[in-house]
Amino acid sequence: MSIGPPTRPLAGSPPTSELSVDSFLVRIYNPSHGDWDAQRFYGPSDEGRFDHHPAGPPVIHADRSVWYAGKALRGAVAEAFGKAGQIDTSSNRMLVMARVVAPIRVLDLLGTGPRKLGLTHEISSTTDYGLTQSWARAFYDEYGDLEGVQWSGREINSVNVLLHDRAEMDRLVPEFDDRITHPDAWPRVARAARDCAIQIV
Repeated sequence: MSIGPPTRPLAGSPPTSELSVDSFLVRIYNPSHGDWDAQRFYGPSDEGRFDHHPAGPPVIHADRSVWYAGKALRGAVAEAFGKAGQIDTSSNRMLVMARVVAPIRVLDLLGTGPRKLGLTHEISSTTDYGLTQSWARAFYDEYGDLEGVQWSGREINSVNVLLHDRAEMDRLVPEFDDRITHPDAWPRVARAARDCAIQIV
């Protein structure tokens, strides 16, 4: 079945998961847009699957912000560079590996999670971001005790995580935060890129 826009109210008991202490979130980011933990208030972006900013042209919303990451380096590389199909080693992209130091509860769209909301995994694979963002707004409005969403990424089926403005970013501590070409990171980044058929230039 093809998914449509959300019908409210949503399911009363949403599928949830906890990002556990000592697990990691991995993010590749552009430092010109802020530090590793800077959430994006500008939106909704035409590439932000679960941006929950109000519908309309993207503008800054002081009360709505998002932060995207993955649970593994390979997934973060695929999500950051898969669409372009290449990594430019002269770019200024940064890599952060952030350790979770306090539990974070998120909506779980892995496994059977979407079915419990009347959805399928199309919510994680469609490129109709206007549709997925309408669901993101419904999730945010109706599940006020949750701090984000996790789902299967469309690039390599890796687990992606979005934290939004209800998440306290001090629950994450950076264990590594430097350029993707840093000697301590680049061999792993390059291997992940090759695994994902992403060209290195």
